[in-house]
Amino acid sequence: MAKQSETVRQSDLKVSERDTTLNPRQLRAAGFIPVTLYGKNQQSMQIQAKTHELTQLIMHGSQHFVLSGFVSGKAQLRQLQVDPVSQQPISAQLLSV
Repeated sequence: MAKQSETVRQSDLKVSERDTTLNPRQLRAAGFIPVTLYGKNQQSMQIQAKTHELTQLIMHGSQHFVLSGFVSGKAQLRQLQVDPVSQQPISAQLLSV
């Protein structure tokens, strides 16, 4: 059986330092989603991304991101928590690659 080559779609995602003065509900009301970035041999970081931007990228099939802004590098979406009623994202976890 021939192995099919799979193209990985990488999208640019601008992130910023997490505003720790706001709790997650206030952060989401301000249009941001709390994101945890973790990886091998690095401490996890609490960052934030614009909810609309992240949602649009995921809806178009992106799960691999090139991060810019507060953190730079490549990351893969590991988990996206979604509100069961509104279907809006609650939080995300990214794995640094």
